[in-house]
Amino acid sequence: MTTRDDEERPTTKRIPPEVVAMGRRVRLARESKELSQRFVARRLADRLGQTFAQQQMHRVETGARELTARELVHLADVLQVDVDVLLAPGGEAGLLFDVQAADREVLACRGSLIDDAERLGKAEGRLSEALDRYAEADPEMDLSAQRERAREARAVAAELAAVLRKELA
Repeated sequence: MTTRDDEERPTTKRIPPEVVAMGRRVRLARESKELSQRFVARRLADRLGQTFAQQQMHRVETGARELTARELVHLADVLQVDVDVLLAPGGEAGLLFDVQAADREVLACRGSLIDDAERLGKAEGRLSEALDRYAEADPEMDLSAQRERAREARAVAAELAAVLRKELA
């Protein structure tokens, strides 16, 4: 038997599991980019041309708020992922984010290594020039160890730069 009190109580809206799962994928995407909810909400608001607060972002990630198609497209753009990744069923989204994050890190490291190889080559050139000037100023000074280091640095820099350029091509 139902009482009048039972009829007046609001029913708790059941959140569809696919909405909760998409919220988790949104959170994983955001966290894999090391972005705050506030940052993503602000960027999303800019793209939508309307307010979108950090609290709304939290509700999306917990599955308490569904996204419109327009919001989903812009959110995927802000997070730099395909919409399909946010909609993908199953647990592979987290793995995909790990792969994407590791791939970005590898690319950044390769770029850094190329820069380092180029800096090493330039430093070697400066060292060789300085050694030549010093040898002219003090011909009796033994600079063979420094010259050997300069030759080794030149060889390493050239080899590293060549390998990295070949792999990036």
